[in-house]
Amino acid sequence: MFHEIKARQEAQGLDPWAPFTDAEEWGLVKWLISRVGQNAIEEFMKLPIVSHSLKMSFTSKYSLMKAIDQLPRSTEWQLKRISVEGNKLTNEQQYETEDLELWMRDPVECIRELMGNPEFDHMVSYAPERVFSDAEGKTRRYDEMWTGDWWWEMQGRLPQGAVVAPVILASDKTSLSQFRGDQEVWPVYLSLGNISKNVRSQPSKHATVLIAYLPISKLECFTHDTRSVEHYRLFHYCMSQVLEPLLRAGAEGVDVTCPDCQVRHLYPIVAAYIADFPEQCLVACCMENRCPKCVVGREERGDMKNSPMRDRDSTVENLRLHCDGEIGKDQFEGELGLRAIYSPFWAVLPHNDIFSCITPDILHQLHKGVFKDHIVSWCADIIGEEELDARFKAMTSYSGLRHFKKGISKRKQWTGADYRELQRVFLGVIAGAVDNKVLMAVRGVLDFIYYAQYRTHTDETLAHMHAALTSFHASKHIFIDLGVREHFNIPKIHSMIHYINAIRFLGTADGFNTELPERLHIDFAKRAYRASNRRDYVMQMTTWLRRQESIHIQDAYIRWWESHHPVNQEWQDSDASDSGSDSDDAGPGLLENRVDLPSQVQRFTMVTGSRGYFVPRTCPFPNSTIQRLLTDHDASLFIPALEEFLQKHVRSWSRRKLTPQDRVDVYKYFKTLSPPRPHINNRKCLFKVRASPVIPASDVRRPPAPAHFDSVLVIEDGNEYTGRGISGLRVGEVRVIFKLPSRLGNFPHPLAYIHWFRPLQTFDENMHSFRLSKSSRQRGPYALVVPVHQVLRPCHLIPRVGRESDVREDFYLNRYIDLELFDRLSV
Repeated sequence: MFHEIKARQEAQGLDPWAPFTDAEEWGLVKWLISRVGQNAIEEFMKLPIVSHSLKMSFTSKYSLMKAIDQLPRSTEWQLKRISVEGNKLTNEQQYETEDLELWMRDPVECIRELMGNPEFDHMVSYAPERVFSDAEGKTRRYDEMWTGDWWWEMQGRLPQGAVVAPVILASDKTSLSQFRGDQEVWPVYLSLGNISKNVRSQPSKHATVLIAYLPISKLECFTHDTRSVEHYRLFHYCMSQVLEPLLRAGAEGVDVTCPDCQVRHLYPIVAAYIADFPEQCLVACCMENRCPKCVVGREERGDMKNSPMRDRDSTVENLRLHCDGEIGKDQFEGELGLRAIYSPFWAVLPHNDIFSCITPDILHQLHKGVFKDHIVSWCADIIGEEELDARFKAMTSYSGLRHFKKGISKRKQWTGADYRELQRVFLGVIAGAVDNKVLMAVRGVLDFIYYAQYRTHTDETLAHMHAALTSFHASKHIFIDLGVREHFNIPKIHSMIHYINAIRFLGTADGFNTELPERLHIDFAKRAYRASNRRDYVMQMTTWLRRQESIHIQDAYIRWWESHHPVNQEWQDSDASDSGSDSDDAGPGLLENRVDLPSQVQRFTMVTGSRGYFVPRTCPFPNSTIQRLLTDHDASLFIPALEEFLQKHVRSWSRRKLTPQDRVDVYKYFKTLSPPRPHINNRKCLFKVRASPVIPASDVRRPPAPAHFDSVLVIEDGNEYTGRGISGLRVGEVRVIFKLPSRLGNFPHPLAYIHWFRPLQTFDENMHSFRLSKSSRQRGPYALVVPVHQVLRPCHLIPRVGRESDVREDFYLNRYIDLELFDRLSV
């Protein structure tokens, strides 16, 4: 793609940022198009300083848009008009009709653009792989789509030398107007499994493209009793029109220029379909009281049993038989659970089994469905909303943990992030207020949800995932015994049984999260709609999107051109800095502590190749007296602990007695860099450790900042610590973070004064977590001073609470505070 643009520009004698004058003008154009509305652009162009001083190549909004229209374009939009004939008669005894618009783009051309992007070089795979986590090749590892069984199966069907292009589709109807009106749009997205899921998950990488806006209509030309099924038929007809170019391409293959500039013969085959449960049933042509993947009975979805998977050929045959009147309604809908959609779009797609294509939906099935709508609701019925709210209000703090100060019972709107925040503390909240079997059922669900979010799975972790599901089903009847449920015939609970096979087949579930399409709605639907005049808006949305994509293509081309012509390094560095600030890599899941290296590694003191720490350059409390630490930080044994440390580790110490008037530089926090964990991410994790007393507010109208003294995992025995589990680790509470002044001796690292908890020895089987209490020595806290590089990471302790909210003296080590600690404690 970029080589063609370069050749065209060189033939015309143009600069890389043409039709604009230079890099500075191009930077202004990018800012105007991405950040400023069209009316504001017109006002900006009329400012005297713009016309007199800037001397730009365009003088109005109109000329700017004309210039943008000269930039390289992505696949053009096409309009297909659809005339729907209903079953209602007009006064002239003619059937009523309705005209609809289907806006779409050629998916094969979109695939050419994705595969032709040089920025995806080294991020694309062209062949399946079997990856093993052990040297003997016995433990299979599942990660990217090319590590799953689907790709191997498909590769065996195609000719020698063919390259599989797994097509990932996603659709999700969304509202455009938030407060008034009923405008909706139905986008269809496309991506490729060849592209790494880490790239696909970032909207700013443009690895997922919009290929269609499906028409939305009330279909008032039909009677009420047929309107529902006609909506389903319309969807399948439109999808068949959108995907029609894939029929020949998937059967015969197409030559495509790949990111490494090599031409390969690709077979684009629909491999995955991302949708929420109602759309999954719509795609599968089944009733919503059935499973879209298997033929489990309507009353058997609450059981942990494997039913035969739906089969494409037999489903198409049953649809034909019903169309011909050879199957009655009772058998068709009651026994088979199908809808009367006689021409499903997937029936003619080559090498496709739509039922195995339907992917896990962590957001709607697990976070919202099983956990929030069911588990939390059942536990609230058992405990009582008032008691549950009180327990959430009393939850201990942790850096980055949301505190539900008003409880959860009155909260009306929830997001995916809210569900995950609940999961981080929920088991500890209900502990002591519910039966142990309830704890085991809830723990089984939480364990399953956390394993489902792993970025890499092995046969071992999938076995743990299956054990978690088994644990839930073994304990679930307690909810019936307590009168909060009558049955478990719930579609989203049944969906959990398909996760493990889906991971083996298509790769890990994080590569198919429905949170990505919902994030894409912001750019491809909501922003595009706001740029229209709200009348005939879909056509205006396609124009706006075309110009946005032209800006992106040109910007990517300029970055590519600069990498091959590093002459204007100052501008190149500035542009790279701007583009780097728009990272979307946080993504869905509990991975908020990830950090890219080496971009931030310069700030850290690396103790080993994988561990380090960072202390702020500016000390917030320099020359603080030890007396202040004794009172404000409750560091009652600071002096003897520091003297013991100096005696052991600082040879230059004069051995003089420390007094409360001695001074040290005190910090509010430090950050620690923890090694990566293979199942969670391939990057190191950044954590913040706080030791801050109550700080008065500068504004008298605001309350003082509360104290934060974080609990941490400390490497107590370096010889025993292996880096995997908890061997050699001990929990402590950081009370002071400080640097040793030169008058007391020289030590290269900052220090932390901590109060120990008892060793990690008491294990609670119901919570599947360690139980802790504070360690004491001579009727006081067991205190110690350690270098901060011995602090591995913070941890969260939940106080044990009885049935009457009485807080006890011991704590649970919260294994659900994030995926990194969950994985560590699951070893």
